[in-house]
Amino acid sequence: MKTFLIILFFSIVVSNRAEATVTGTVIQVARRLRMTYLEPLPPKDFFIDIGERDGLKIGDTIEAFRYVPVPNRMSSGDWHVMRVSLGELRLKQVGESTSVARFERDREISSLPAMDYQSLMLGDQVILKTGLPFK
Repeated sequence: MKTFLIILFFSIVVSNRAEATVTGTVIQVARRLRMTYLEPLPPKDFFIDIGERDGLKIGDTIEAFRYVPVPNRMSSGDWHVMRVSLGELRLKQVGESTSVARFERDREISSLPAMDYQSLMLGDQVILKTGLPFK
């Protein structure tokens, strides 16, 4: 009976953790226009397809990342996929199914692997951060 209860407990904990992962996609990127060149360049707003119904709230931090395909040139040509972290965003507005975020901290370009586009763009993935920030 004790073994059964332990297995039941771990299965509940594991299933709750799997449901707690909140991931989304960047669906639009916008920036306000500046009126003169003397004004600083306004920050970009990143619209993502997750919101209140996914448990997000204003001030939450999300991590942006991209899956980069890597061909294996040494053998039969198998492709591998590498997850590249692009930075952290902070939620500024949260709607029912959509949110707006701005960069809180982005990666140094020199720390990123060679990619066609090194900045956050449409289709990149985001995940709700629940742990410590990266360095």
